[in-house]
Amino acid sequence: MNQNLLVVDIGNTTLECGVYRGSNLTTTWRQSSTVDRTPDECWQSVVFFCREAKIDPTELDAMALASVVPTQTRSFVSMAKSRFDPDPLVISIETCPFLDVLYSTPDQVGADRLCNGYAAYHYHGGPIVVVDFGTAVTLDVVSEDGAYLGGIILPGPLTAARVLHARTAQLPQVSLKFPDKVIGSNTDHSIRSGLTWGTVDMVDGLIERISAELPKKPKVITTGGLAKPFASRSRHFTELHNDLVLEGARLIYLQARETK
Repeated sequence: MNQNLLVVDIGNTTLECGVYRGSNLTTTWRQSSTVDRTPDECWQSVVFFCREAKIDPTELDAMALASVVPTQTRSFVSMAKSRFDPDPLVISIETCPFLDVLYSTPDQVGADRLCNGYAAYHYHGGPIVVVDFGTAVTLDVVSEDGAYLGGIILPGPLTAARVLHARTAQLPQVSLKFPDKVIGSNTDHSIRSGLTWGTVDMVDGLIERISAELPKKPKVITTGGLAKPFASRSRHFTELHNDLVLEGARLIYLQARETK
C-alpha cells in the first residue's frame, strides 16, 4: 500500500504543505508562516485543506519537515508526534548524515536548500545549479558526483521592493510586473525595471561566475513562488520545477527510512 506522507516546507514568509500518496503529489496549499500556530492549530489547518482536497486526514501516515523557522518547527513536530507513528523527520545535516555537504559549516545550510539540491541532482544529475526565488533568492550548487558545494544568497525582489519603499521618503511600493522597456519613463517604471530586469541580469551574471568555477557547464533549474516570470527571461534556465522543496523532502525521507 502506498504511504500517505505529509510534507511541510516552512520558509520565512510562506508555509507550503503537500500530501504525497507514494510518489504522487496529490494536493498542495500555502499559508503565511509569519503567524505562530499551536500544534492544535497546525493540525486544524491540515485537516481543513485535506478535506478541501477530498483526502481523509486520518489516513496520513508520517511527516517530513523542511523548516527555517524554529518556532513553527516546534509546533509542527509536536503536532506530528501526537498524530503519526513514526516520529516526523526534521530535515537537517544531523538527521540525514547521508547528505554529502561540503559547506564549511554544514549545519548552517537551510533545509530548503538541502531539499532543492537533493531533488535536482536526483532528477537531472550534476553539476547543477538550483535558483529558488522566494523571500531570498538562493543559488545552490551540486557537483557532478552529487556533493552539495554551497551557493549564494541575496534579497528576493519582493524583499528589495519593500525595503526600498520603507527606507526612502518618496519611492512608492510597486508591483513586480516586467516593464516592456528597461529605461524607466517615470518613478514606478524605473523601480520596476530595477527590481525585475535587475534581478534577471544579477542572477544570470552569478550563474556565469559559478559556471567559471566548475569543471564543466552546469544545468540550471529554478523553483519558488516568484520563479516563472524571471526564469522565462533568463539566458540560462533550462527548466522550471514547481514544489521542488517538497519533492526533495519526500526523497530525503525515503532515503532516511532506508538507511535506518
